[in-house]
Amino acid sequence: MGFLPDRLVNSGLYTAAAEYLDAVTGKPYAGAYHEDFTGTAYTGKDQYSSDKRLLIKNPSKNREQTNVLPSREANEYARLNPVNQELYKFGTDPEPFTPNPTGDDYKRGKITRYFAKKRNQTPVYIIETTQSVFNDLTNKSGRYNYALWEPIQLFWKITGPIRDSRDEFGVIQAGIYNTNERIVNQAQQQMRGIKGYLSDLLEFAVKADLEIVSNKYTGGNEFTVKLDNSDYSGYYHIMADGTIMDGATHSQTTNKVLLAGNVAVQSQVSTLIKDALANL
Repeated sequence: MGFLPDRLVNSGLYTAAAEYLDAVTGKPYAGAYHEDFTGTAYTGKDQYSSDKRLLIKNPSKNREQTNVLPSREANEYARLNPVNQELYKFGTDPEPFTPNPTGDDYKRGKITRYFAKKRNQTPVYIIETTQSVFNDLTNKSGRYNYALWEPIQLFWKITGPIRDSRDEFGVIQAGIYNTNERIVNQAQQQMRGIKGYLSDLLEFAVKADLEIVSNKYTGGNEFTVKLDNSDYSGYYHIMADGTIMDGATHSQTTNKVLLAGNVAVQSQVSTLIKDALANL
């Protein structure tokens, strides 16, 4: 069942804990609620509440007892109640999706990821899905069951150093791991369980130890050796985090880190990195 006309919904009600039970958990419910034209009660001040759950009358209030309805019985009631059944049949379930970052994504250094969590299910059930699914659930368009699924989107860093670090000028460079950790911790406040789902904070990331540019040569006056500031000539390669090193490949390096000698050379290096990432 979709949204009802507002005239058929009694909104803005409030109940103390003794009057209703949460139909899924079986626990007493206190707070805002609303009723539809059949008299069926739901959590939330109105039918548009994001965490809308079925409420049932607390039998202990009528019997003047303090025991609560067991959760198993409450779950069975929620499963069989025809109004609740119609609500959760509205729309289809979203399809799982696995991102496949493109070269342009690696140029930007991040992607946007979309997730949906099934409400009132234990253990927590979360899937990654597409932007179109996220938009449909967010806008309550009706193709997907927005009453049953809670959507969220977040940015995901995929390039850069692994950990937060400081460059030679003391400027902090945000690391992939630490940035995604901060993002996930914030998202956890909105969608409980997402932190457990996103346990791999380096997922889709270009690792710092990945060689992306090889077999480059300089005749000198372009790079200096970081250790002693001496001019460097010879073959060099570039790592995914932007580190320039001696040797045509990483297997041939003597672990000399090279620095661009001027802005023009640094611009050339940046172009090499962007082109390489685009072709991953």
